[in-house]
Amino acid sequence: MSLAFRDVLKTMHAFIVAERDLEDIAYSRDPAYAIWAEDTEKAHEDLADALVNVHSLPVETREDQPLRRMALLADAMIGHEEPGGARALHLQMQVAFFTKFQACGISSTAMHRNGLLIHGRHLIDAMISLPLFDGGPIDGPHTDEPPESDFGAAL
Repeated sequence: MSLAFRDVLKTMHAFIVAERDLEDIAYSRDPAYAIWAEDTEKAHEDLADALVNVHSLPVETREDQPLRRMALLADAMIGHEEPGGARALHLQMQVAFFTKFQACGISSTAMHRNGLLIHGRHLIDAMISLPLFDGGPIDGPHTDEPPESDFGAAL
Protein backbone atom coordinates (compact mmCIF):
# COMPACT_ATOMS: atom_id res chain seq x y z
CA MET A 1 0.00 0.00 0.00
CA SER A 2 2.87 2.40 0.68
CA LEU A 3 3.93 2.29 -2.99
CA ALA A 4 0.40 3.08 -4.13
CA PHE A 5 0.17 5.88 -1.55
CA ARG A 6 3.46 7.28 -2.82
CA ASP A 7 1.80 7.52 -6.25
CA VAL A 8 -1.07 9.44 -4.64
CA LEU A 9 1.45 11.91 -3.20
CA LYS A 10 3.19 12.29 -6.54
CA THR A 11 -0.05 12.85 -8.46
CA MET A 12 -1.43 15.16 -5.76
CA HIS A 13 1.69 17.31 -6.10
CA ALA A 14 1.23 17.40 -9.90
CA PHE A 15 -2.44 18.35 -9.42
CA ILE A 16 -1.53 21.22 -7.08
CA VAL A 17 1.11 22.52 -9.50
CA ALA A 18 -1.31 22.30 -12.44
CA GLU A 19 -4.05 24.13 -10.52
CA ARG A 20 -1.60 26.85 -9.49
CA ASP A 21 -0.40 27.22 -13.08
CA LEU A 22 -4.01 27.62 -14.19
CA GLU A 23 -4.55 30.23 -11.49
CA ASP A 24 -1.40 32.10 -12.55
CA ILE A 25 -2.66 32.60 -16.09
CA ALA A 26 -6.04 33.68 -14.70
CA TYR A 27 -8.26 32.07 -17.31
CA SER A 28 -6.87 34.26 -20.05
CA ARG A 29 -7.74 34.18 -23.74
CA ASP A 30 -4.21 33.07 -24.50
CA PRO A 31 -4.32 30.03 -26.81
CA ALA A 32 -1.93 28.31 -24.43
CA TYR A 33 -4.67 28.41 -21.79
CA ALA A 34 -6.30 25.36 -23.39
CA ILE A 35 -3.07 23.42 -22.90
CA TRP A 36 -2.88 24.42 -19.23
CA ALA A 37 -6.53 23.47 -18.78
CA GLU A 38 -5.87 20.06 -20.35
CA ASP A 39 -2.84 19.58 -18.09
CA THR A 40 -4.99 20.35 -15.06
CA GLU A 41 -7.70 17.94 -16.17
CA LYS A 42 -5.10 15.21 -16.78
CA ALA A 43 -3.54 15.84 -13.35
CA HIS A 44 -6.99 15.53 -11.76
CA GLU A 45 -7.65 12.24 -13.60
CA ASP A 46 -4.23 10.88 -12.60
CA LEU A 47 -4.89 11.74 -8.96
CA ALA A 48 -8.34 10.12 -9.10
CA ASP A 49 -6.80 6.96 -10.60
CA ALA A 50 -4.09 6.84 -7.91
CA LEU A 51 -6.73 7.22 -5.19
CA VAL A 52 -8.84 4.43 -6.69
CA ASN A 53 -5.74 2.25 -6.70
CA VAL A 54 -5.21 2.80 -2.96
CA HIS A 55 -8.90 2.17 -2.24
CA SER A 56 -8.76 -1.15 -4.09
CA LEU A 57 -5.84 -2.51 -2.06
CA PRO A 58 -6.40 -4.55 1.09
CA VAL A 59 -5.08 -3.23 4.39
CA GLU A 60 -2.42 -5.83 5.18
CA THR A 61 -0.82 -4.23 8.23
CA ARG A 62 -2.18 -1.89 10.87
CA GLU A 63 0.34 0.71 9.71
CA ASP A 64 -1.50 0.84 6.37
CA GLN A 65 -4.83 1.94 7.91
CA PRO A 66 -3.83 5.62 8.28
CA LEU A 67 -2.70 5.62 4.63
CA ARG A 68 -6.17 4.46 3.61
CA ARG A 69 -7.76 7.14 5.81
CA MET A 70 -5.63 9.85 4.21
CA ALA A 71 -6.56 8.60 0.72
CA LEU A 72 -10.26 8.57 1.69
CA LEU A 73 -9.91 12.12 3.00
CA ALA A 74 -8.25 13.39 -0.19
CA ASP A 75 -10.85 11.64 -2.34
CA ALA A 76 -13.72 13.06 -0.29
CA MET A 77 -12.25 16.57 -0.43
CA ILE A 78 -11.77 16.49 -4.19
CA GLY A 79 -15.19 14.96 -4.75
CA HIS A 80 -17.00 17.40 -2.48
CA GLU A 81 -19.39 19.66 -4.35
CA GLU A 82 -19.04 22.60 -1.97
CA PRO A 83 -15.74 24.26 -1.03
CA GLY A 84 -16.96 24.68 2.56
CA GLY A 85 -17.49 20.93 2.83
CA ALA A 86 -13.96 20.20 1.67
CA ARG A 87 -12.60 22.70 4.18
CA ALA A 88 -14.67 21.05 6.93
CA LEU A 89 -13.08 17.70 6.04
CA HIS A 90 -9.67 19.38 6.18
CA LEU A 91 -10.49 20.68 9.65
CA GLN A 92 -11.43 17.14 10.72
CA MET A 93 -8.02 15.93 9.54
CA GLN A 94 -6.23 18.72 11.43
CA VAL A 95 -8.06 17.89 14.66
CA ALA A 96 -7.62 14.12 14.39
CA PHE A 97 -4.24 13.93 12.65
CA PHE A 98 -2.21 12.46 15.51
CA THR A 99 -4.89 9.95 16.52
CA LYS A 100 -6.27 8.84 13.15
CA PHE A 101 -3.64 9.73 10.56
CA GLN A 102 -0.46 8.38 12.17
CA ALA A 103 0.84 4.84 12.55
CA CYS A 104 1.49 3.69 16.12
CA GLY A 105 4.89 2.55 17.27
CA ILE A 106 8.53 3.17 16.49
CA SER A 107 9.12 0.34 14.06
CA SER A 108 10.75 1.19 10.75
CA THR A 109 7.42 0.46 9.02
CA ALA A 110 5.52 2.85 11.30
CA MET A 111 8.15 5.55 10.88
CA HIS A 112 8.08 5.15 7.09
CA ARG A 113 4.27 5.35 7.01
CA ASN A 114 4.32 8.40 9.28
CA GLY A 115 6.75 10.12 6.93
CA LEU A 116 4.36 9.47 4.04
CA LEU A 117 1.42 10.71 6.10
CA ILE A 118 3.19 13.91 7.15
CA HIS A 119 4.06 14.59 3.52
CA GLY A 120 0.43 13.88 2.63
CA ARG A 121 -0.73 16.32 5.29
CA HIS A 122 1.43 19.07 3.80
CA LEU A 123 0.07 18.36 0.33
CA ILE A 124 -3.53 18.38 1.57
CA ASP A 125 -2.81 21.69 3.32
CA ALA A 126 -1.48 23.04 0.00
CA MET A 127 -4.43 21.61 -1.90
CA ILE A 128 -7.04 23.19 0.38
CA SER A 129 -5.45 26.60 -0.23
CA LEU A 130 -6.16 26.35 -3.97
CA PRO A 131 -8.86 28.64 -5.44
CA LEU A 132 -10.77 25.44 -6.23
CA PHE A 133 -11.64 25.26 -2.52
CA ASP A 134 -12.28 28.99 -1.98
CA GLY A 135 -15.84 29.96 -1.39
CA GLY A 136 -18.41 30.10 1.33
CA PRO A 137 -17.97 29.41 5.01
CA ILE A 138 -16.89 26.06 6.38
CA ASP A 139 -19.83 23.70 6.56
CA GLY A 140 -20.96 23.00 10.08
CA PRO A 141 -20.22 24.62 13.43
CA HIS A 142 -16.71 25.76 14.27
CA THR A 143 -15.68 24.41 17.65
CA ASP A 144 -12.55 23.11 19.28
CA GLU A 145 -14.15 19.70 19.61
CA PRO A 146 -13.45 17.15 16.88
CA PRO A 147 -16.30 17.14 14.35
CA GLU A 148 -18.19 13.98 13.58
CA SER A 149 -16.32 11.91 11.05
CA ASP A 150 -17.57 11.54 7.47
CA PHE A 151 -15.32 8.54 6.93
CA GLY A 152 -17.47 5.93 8.66
CA ALA A 153 -15.75 2.69 9.59
CA ALA A 154 -12.48 3.75 7.97
CA LEU A 155 -11.66 5.86 11.01
